[in-house]
Amino acid sequence: MQRDLNDAWLRTLETPTAVRVEIRDTRVSGLVLRMTSTGAATWCIRTRTKGGKQTRVKMGTWPEMGIADARKTAKKMLASVTLGADPAAERKAARAARAEESRLQTVQEALAAWQADRAADAHNPWSDRHSTEVARIADRYILPKLGKRKLKHTTRADWTAIVTAKRKTAPAMAALIYRVVSAFLNHAEAQGLVDLPLLPRKGAATLAPAPKPRDRVLTDQELALLWSVANREPPKLRAFVRLLILTGAREIEVADMVCREIDLAAGLWSIPGERTKNQAGYTVPLNASALAELRAVWPASDDMRPGHHLLGRMRSAGFRGFSKLKERVDDAMASEAAKVGLPALAPWRWHDLRRTVRTGLTRLGVPREHAEASINHIGGRAGLVGTYERHNYAQEIIAALTLWQGHVAGLVGQGAELVTLADRRARGAGA
Repeated sequence: MQRDLNDAWLRTLETPTAVRVEIRDTRVSGLVLRMTSTGAATWCIRTRTKGGKQTRVKMGTWPEMGIADARKTAKKMLASVTLGADPAAERKAARAARAEESRLQTVQEALAAWQADRAADAHNPWSDRHSTEVARIADRYILPKLGKRKLKHTTRADWTAIVTAKRKTAPAMAALIYRVVSAFLNHAEAQGLVDLPLLPRKGAATLAPAPKPRDRVLTDQELALLWSVANREPPKLRAFVRLLILTGAREIEVADMVCREIDLAAGLWSIPGERTKNQAGYTVPLNASALAELRAVWPASDDMRPGHHLLGRMRSAGFRGFSKLKERVDDAMASEAAKVGLPALAPWRWHDLRRTVRTGLTRLGVPREHAEASINHIGGRAGLVGTYERHNYAQEIIAALTLWQGHVAGLVGQGAELVTLADRRARGAGA
């Protein structure tokens, strides 16, 4: 059907019984109103592109779009087609682009997939510690800024801003963020999730240079004082502090120790590879002091479980709250040192106890290879040395740490004497 359309006449139309009826406008060639048996009425144009291809483009619905507006819109679209446009093809391409966009992963989705892949890697899986560290970096520094963005649409500026945000206030954290971001983006590039490198190659030195290596080592007097003030803490927290001193293990290894790792009768603690930073398990001796700390927190026999965590609030989880405990210990050590006239203690961290143990082993005459193995360092056995030298140093570790624990045992009385002297001075001042 073809006629001079107007809104009054269109309102008289009845819903067609056929599937579809098309009414062509005589004023604007190519303007068509399509009506269906469902009652829908749609404006469109029918024409040919500059290349001769027939095309049909929807414009709107009647009566929402009246005949006057339909003619104006049709004329504009017909003019653009005459100039070479293809509205139908453009809309199809736009739909395809939207579909492709919907399939792109967000940063949050890509990060989660990367973490899951690495956790399931049978040949080189992340340790629990590293997995936790990556998740913390992602949750705290990456996802709040970029989590909802499509990874493919992020820019180098986006990622360098995340890396450099902590460069001045916390350079060590900035260096850690760089390593996590760099590893993730390298994975994304290899998987085709991004087109170009989003961090400069070897850009750590520019974006987040590693801070100067720490060199803090606690003196024997400081160790003795730390041992003594730990007695003010509940048994589990006291055990945490003293086992760090005695074993040189990492704080997370001590915090997450479970019953099945401990042989009380033999006086041994076997730390499995899945709980160590380098995924290499090793066995640590436990002297009488260490065993006394463990027996103080050992579960009752009817509550015994191989996976029972010894130092956490619940049997299903290890100790957390390192910072709060450290604050209390620092305050106590500073207070006792001041009472006996000792100089103010230089700042230190839990991890500095590992350096203290390692330094102490050398001071006690332990060979370098044995001392390194005692704190589970295997860096000196890299390359060909690591390929051919397969000795596990198990006996040397036990011998070295037994020597160190004997040294600590000799210091323990000094710490008690310092606190006793401080109490005497305090009472004397009060009198």
